[in-house]
Amino acid sequence: MIGRRFIEANELPARADVAIIGGGPAGAAAAWAIERAAPGTQIVLLEQSGSLGAGASLASLENFRTCWPAPCLARMMQRSVSAFLNPAADLGENTALGVRQQGYLYVAFDEKGAQTLRRDVLHLHNIGLSHVEYLDMGEVAYRYPWLGERVMAAKFDPLAGWLDSHALIYAFANCTRAARFVLGVRGACIRLAGGRVAGIITDSGAIDTPNVVIAAGANARQVGRSAGIEIPVEARPRQSFTTPWRHAAFPEDAPCIISAAPFPHVRPEARTGAIFGWEYGGVHRLAAPEQPAESFNDARFPSLTLALLARQFGHRDGVGFADPRYLRDISHRAGYYVCRSNAYTTLPDGTRQPYESQRAIIDAWPGVYGLFLSVAHVGHGVMSSPAAGEILAAKVLGRALPDPVYADFGLNVPYVEYDAGGLH
Repeated sequence: MIGRRFIEANELPARADVAIIGGGPAGAAAAWAIERAAPGTQIVLLEQSGSLGAGASLASLENFRTCWPAPCLARMMQRSVSAFLNPAADLGENTALGVRQQGYLYVAFDEKGAQTLRRDVLHLHNIGLSHVEYLDMGEVAYRYPWLGERVMAAKFDPLAGWLDSHALIYAFANCTRAARFVLGVRGACIRLAGGRVAGIITDSGAIDTPNVVIAAGANARQVGRSAGIEIPVEARPRQSFTTPWRHAAFPEDAPCIISAAPFPHVRPEARTGAIFGWEYGGVHRLAAPEQPAESFNDARFPSLTLALLARQFGHRDGVGFADPRYLRDISHRAGYYVCRSNAYTTLPDGTRQPYESQRAIIDAWPGVYGLFLSVAHVGHGVMSSPAAGEILAAKVLGRALPDPVYADFGLNVPYVEYDAGGLH
């Protein structure tokens, strides 16, 4: 019998087979995947806010793509994109995710950049992503004349696009039967007994459970400390902004455009608007996030992003990305990318050289039986969520991974080839 899925903190269940801390895409997908793999499992998800997906997902561009150079990430995203494009099979009949499959287009403005994109595409073909295309200047001009004459080459992922992340997160929840989603639960601390998980204590009461999943996004490290562990993650503020206006040459059916370094990106939003992102700065790396994340909003960010794009595409004052109408009535948001901090390469002299990993940590915590992590999704928690949930479910249920390459998301895997960097 299906009871109420969403309940208040004062209705906290007394026990669960699995308790999940965090109601973002990672947590909601974990609940979906565990119940799907083991029907009847009593799952309780705890979310501190009044709704699911109220954390970093609010600042997400809600994009998805398959063109990842590390095989583990490529397989993860292929599986997830399959779920987005065929939601009835995985998320139930009549599931609507608002998918716009308009592609990702990475552009280069010089020969060096063109050569890099050509090498990228060759590598992607070698790992099985044969759908990704290299476009020379003539092909770019033929397909996307509105980009202008400066673009020399491009890499195109036709399977990429974007969706409604709110709809996705609630689809995970709504297709469960036994799971309960408890909103407004604060102060979640993990209780241990004899080296095992015994339950969770919250400001609203306690739950007895032998299994806890930490999927708490930027708060993961703090939650982990309640169990006496130090999760190797750091939080990095990231900004985005949406404008209700878009210049006429930038069509509604355009792909998401990833410009050249330092990689500002933009895509159409709704009928007449656009949404922009840019991973700039990189100076804030926080063990404990500051709240609200909007305190990191830099008032200059929208103007700087538009100025950078205008310079790269050669738009003069008042034209294209240099049109001041882009700055009217904008919605400026901030959230956190959470990254693993234990990725490194080993130099010939034995020195460990840290690098910026794109891999999440989806694993059991060694030494504490019943404690699991789905953290450090590096800003792509939405696009990776179906596969991430299935990997986590395999860990919780003690089953084989859906794909052996997913072992690369292990806690103690310091290095994976082609993992370093950001927008590839």
